[in-house]
Amino acid sequence: MSYPTPDPADARAYAERTAAAIGLPLSAERMPAVAQQIAGLLAAAALVLDFPLPGDEEAAPVFEP
Repeated sequence: MSYPTPDPADARAYAERTAAAIGLPLSAERMPAVAQQIAGLLAAAALVLDFPLPGDEEAAPVFEP
């Protein structure tokens, strides 16, 4: 499965909705940079999600110090 490159307008809309939902004041001057970071994170996540795994993978063991 291939994930599409995020649309900058969608990233901005997501940033606006999320900031409003959590009560985060986000100025208009900062919004383009925040939207750009969200788009970059979504693109990085798509690389991870697209990485093929073999069918016999197992969960990692639990680390206990």
